[in-house]
Amino acid sequence: MAATTDGGAPARIVRPPSDRPNGRAEPVRLRRIVVPVDGSPFAERALPVAGWVADALDAPLHLVEVVDDGDGADAAIHYLDDLARRHNAASWDVARGEHPGSAIVAASQVDPPSLVCLATHGRDRSAAALGSVAMQVLGHSAEPVLLVGPEARPPSAADAPVVVAVDGAPDDCTVVRAATEWASRLRRRVVVATVAEPAPRSFRSDRPVRRARGPADPEAYVARLAADAAGAASTAIEVRVVYDPVSVRAGVTRLVDRTASLLVLGTHRRTRALRAVLGSHAARIVHDIEVPALVVPLDAGG
Repeated sequence: MAATTDGGAPARIVRPPSDRPNGRAEPVRLRRIVVPVDGSPFAERALPVAGWVADALDAPLHLVEVVDDGDGADAAIHYLDDLARRHNAASWDVARGEHPGSAIVAASQVDPPSLVCLATHGRDRSAAALGSVAMQVLGHSAEPVLLVGPEARPPSAADAPVVVAVDGAPDDCTVVRAATEWASRLRRRVVVATVAEPAPRSFRSDRPVRRARGPADPEAYVARLAADAAGAASTAIEVRVVYDPVSVRAGVTRLVDRTASLLVLGTHRRTRALRAVLGSHAARIVHDIEVPALVVPLDAGG
């Protein structure tokens, strides 16, 4: 897939230098993939995606169910044992706690680094619509979390890229670096993408283009991010700009179709729940896209 803008003009493709063996981004290494389940078919929708990541990263699956009292423990044990056999999970655990999100994060910290992969709804612009458990996990986890929306499933093409969405925020370089690390281990190329409002150029060269959303010069911005990441990347990096007059959500949904394998975006836990680089559209994007979304915490050290 050639990287292009909406106008059809070829965009820049940045490839890692072959003479720079040092300083490359360390590929992601995980001890296990933690999949929260609750006995429902919806929660089990995360298992095919988790299995794809587990195979690609050579990490075992670990199932966890949270119960708030002893009465549900026996049923959970039988359910998890059967589910683990059917999905080739290496281990499972029954966690106790009144707050499932914090219990799930605690389970992922038993053998770090681990990745939590869970199904979520993400119905509209309200962050709470992602589901209370997903929001609790995002609020407590210092590690990336893999969200599997209602339409998401594992990639069907071996060359499906990892797409990282940026919008001109100061933390974009952090999200791009995380995306290149994941793409390196998944053996896929990276597409650095942004959605911008179509806007005519100013008649005066000293006045920048004003856009309601997106960087002022989208092509130059994503090219600069790709160039900065290329020196540490072990995979090809492409860039793409989508000009959408409607919204960021519409542009990203059009960009991240079944030709992609994974969408990477960032979130600030301390400021607003799922206040991602895509802002309040993030929950709806997770709902609409047909691939999993890797949410990277941008304030993990705080």
